[in-house]
Amino acid sequence: MITQDDEMHASNVSANVGEFWHPLQDTAPVGEGREMYGLAGTPQLAALCAAMQHHATDIVSHFHQGLIGLPASKRILDHLTPAEIRYAKSRQRRRLCALSAPELTAADHRAQAIRNGRMHAIVGLNWEDLVRARGVLGEAIFKHIDTSAHGEALCMLSRRMNQDLAWQAEAYQRLQISRHEVLQRITLLAWKTESYTDLISQVVQILGEHDEIAGCAVGRPDRQGVFRFELAAGSTIERYLAGIEKTAPITVGNAAGSQGPTGRAWRSGHVVRSLNIATDPKMVPWRAAALPVGFHSCIAIPLRQPGEPTAAILNLYCPVPGALTGADQIAFVSLLQTILGFAIAGTERLAGNTSTVPYTARRRWSKLLGSDALQMHYQPLLDLTTGQVTKVEALARLQDGDRLLAPGEFFPALSSEDFLTLYKRGLEQALSQSRQWLQAGFALNVSVNLPSSALGDIRYFKVTERALKKSGAAPNQLTLEVLETDAFPLGVDVSQELTKFKALGIQLAEDDLGSGYSSLTRLREVPFDLVKIDRTIVSAVGRDPLETLRFTYQLIQLGHSLNKAVVVEGIEDEGMLEAVVVLGADIAQGYVIARPMPAEQLTEWMACVPRVPDGHAPSTALGTLAARLLVEARKRLM
Repeated sequence: MITQDDEMHASNVSANVGEFWHPLQDTAPVGEGREMYGLAGTPQLAALCAAMQHHATDIVSHFHQGLIGLPASKRILDHLTPAEIRYAKSRQRRRLCALSAPELTAADHRAQAIRNGRMHAIVGLNWEDLVRARGVLGEAIFKHIDTSAHGEALCMLSRRMNQDLAWQAEAYQRLQISRHEVLQRITLLAWKTESYTDLISQVVQILGEHDEIAGCAVGRPDRQGVFRFELAAGSTIERYLAGIEKTAPITVGNAAGSQGPTGRAWRSGHVVRSLNIATDPKMVPWRAAALPVGFHSCIAIPLRQPGEPTAAILNLYCPVPGALTGADQIAFVSLLQTILGFAIAGTERLAGNTSTVPYTARRRWSKLLGSDALQMHYQPLLDLTTGQVTKVEALARLQDGDRLLAPGEFFPALSSEDFLTLYKRGLEQALSQSRQWLQAGFALNVSVNLPSSALGDIRYFKVTERALKKSGAAPNQLTLEVLETDAFPLGVDVSQELTKFKALGIQLAEDDLGSGYSSLTRLREVPFDLVKIDRTIVSAVGRDPLETLRFTYQLIQLGHSLNKAVVVEGIEDEGMLEAVVVLGADIAQGYVIARPMPAEQLTEWMACVPRVPDGHAPSTALGTLAARLLVEARKRLM
């Protein structure tokens, strides 16, 4: 809605234009009452419309000359190409004639005004300048139209133009409300999102729906300094990204490919705009990719905390020249930059710096998760008491062409929705395989990783419940592993959530014990059946054998004191295998036993399960050291 101050401002500007716009506004308009529409048979308005059509070119030219005196309008006009200026003038001529047309209806006028208001707001024309431009247009009309011949009709036109301004104000208000909503949604994301991929994937979707933005993308340079767009949104963004990847990759060094907004924003840490891609000489390498998909201006926003290096660049592409340069738009960009800078820093504190994964790879891997490209490999766990293998851990692999990707390669590129797909398909595959092994005479419990985010998302529980029913597998043949290093969702009762899974009849394991921040309370209260000592602990045995074995022993004792079975991961040689037998571990997992393998290979491997070393008569250096440590520990207890 137009405010009282705006109305006063408009009236003051109009009064300065000349007598035409002030005294005549009080003259009774043409037609019945004070109606502005439904005047198709009015001769005075028809005569004015004809005069407008005759003088439209001169009026618009005069109008443009006047706009040069308005700083915001001049900034926009200075960046337009001659073709764009001709097009703008053509639109303004048609618009002027439409406003004076006797057959104009209120509905048509309102729709046209809101479209124009939206366009003026997007190009960054401040509301105050739009009001001033209204006065400039009135002056141009006054100069070329005979007021004595068309006085009453001009009064009607003036009223229509005032109404036009009010409806344009409505468009400005809509966009301002939309900006506030965008910032609110992104602020909420910043508080609750712990993954870089989740954060930027949802941010680009929110921004891609905003009316001022035709496309957006977030990215970072790779190790070679080539900027890689990681996630994007917009109906034509994929064509644009494909075009620049093929013809003019962006770099962040000092080469020619770094002179656009993205490269300069990365180096400087400041927001960089291209007000018109068609006229900006620094956008020449990317112009052929941008203009055909409707990107006419752009802005590169470095995302960083104050005083810190840039972590990523948010690129916004606008459908018209201007690139978010209005006062409200500049404030919007500044708040957006601050919120996302702190949010990305937060994800890095939780998960560390993630590798740069191009948008095309992210999209391809996300699609592959829903196909047969997802393959579960299985690593056996050796029971150190019985010498049997009764459990295997299912580990995801992704076939990407000739490459078989391990989790460390494609996990950083996955969103929360991708992880749900991965869990669902991986669980179904593992349970189906468990049934096949049982039919072949091997009763193997299958262990599957459950992401911490699952405890705040009921869909994971439903997926687990349905998968068990669909497979027909006995629930006790399934173990779900929860990483100790994962931060659980805020406000979630972990014990209560895991108890729901436990009620299905499955087993629960805490993975990577010793690498995170589990409290004794959590270990005691959460219904874990077993704990797994993190591989990074035993991997230190080469640097400090005694301390590594001592810490491993303490964790084994901790697990047993809480009535949990203890698995030691990362066992890669006979000496460490013998040592954990001596120290009292229940189960061992690692390359010395077997590497992860496809299901069909595991069936063959089961015929040659390695033997368990004799913990009572150690024969390796580590086994002997573990026995000595055990003796010392027992002496301290006596």
